Amino acid sequence: MVKGCPEKSFLSTRRLLLICLSIFLAITFFGLWLQTDSASGFRKELKVHLREKLINTDTLSPNATIDAIYILGGPPESLRLKFKKAADLYHKGICKRILILSRPGKTEYSSLLRRNLTNDEWAISKLNELDIPKNSVEPISIEKGFFGTLREAKGISRLIKKRGYKSVTLISSPYHTHRIRISFEKFLKEHNVVFYVQGSGERASLRQLITEYIKLKIYEYMLVSSKQ
Repeated sequence: MVKGCPEKSFLSTRRLLLICLSIFLAITFFGLWLQTDSASGFRKELKVHLREKLINTDTLSPNATIDAIYILGGPPESLRLKFKKAADLYHKGICKRILILSRPGKTEYSSLLRRNLTNDEWAISKLNELDIPKNSVEPISIEKGFFGTLREAKGISRLIKKRGYKSVTLISSPYHTHRIRISFEKFLKEHNVVFYVQGSGERASLRQLITEYIKLKIYEYMLVSSKQ
């Protein structure tokens, strides 16, 4: 019996490295070309195409009533826009319970308290500035995980089922909404829960759209389609 040939193994490894290098160079040159003036038309068309693939929101009836709003996590500027969207729904009377992702750590300094605010305190204060009372906002802690959106979907879906909510509105960046939808569907599709996906007023660069599209495909083919 002849054992594995070192020469063939070396050639296979070399071929794989060449393929990876070729892909890397192709992506690099494509990225550089996208920054040129000659690619301006293509950039616009690509943005439109990516938005069509990434944005997947629902229309809410003015007379709708929802058990809870959940605002997905993100950096401060992104959260501010999500908070505005949540406040709009709150003041329309669509929902009076707002859930936010509880995040460890501290943020900006408060001259009133003479210390740095925790992330949760900061979020509650920004919502309060939008005339949402503190007792209407609830920070929710969820288990840590590598895939943030899937982790939130799993944790919040578990909370929704535990509390017996029948309807929930999810708020995030517009270009993140398709990935949110398929993530929550994974955990709620077999339960009697209606959820609505809403986008904030946040805009995205072409690079952000491309990155989100790659993440969406990873979720579709590797994470969401797998068994729970």
